[in-house]
Amino acid sequence: MNTVKKYAPGRGAVEKAKPTIDPISKIDRVLQALHEPDGLNRFEAERLGDHTLNSTIASLRARGVRIDSCWEVVPTRYTERGVRVMRYWAAA
Repeated sequence: MNTVKKYAPGRGAVEKAKPTIDPISKIDRVLQALHEPDGLNRFEAERLGDHTLNSTIASLRARGVRIDSCWEVVPTRYTERGVRVMRYWAAA
């Protein structure tokens, strides 16, 4: 646990325990989403805080995580035909 030294009048420095918050990391959030049946594409990854999903996927693959992928077309508000993106999911 992290500690912080604070000055207390008349007593010198006093150590107080500082609560440690261990938030889930971006790569853990992405990995968790990849295990969902629908997997994840780059636009869905934005909501998880990942702005470069392809780089995160490369990092996971380098760690030995098996990840499958396929192309899909998702609609956009600017074009009727949509845009082609890769959908990823953790291999079974």
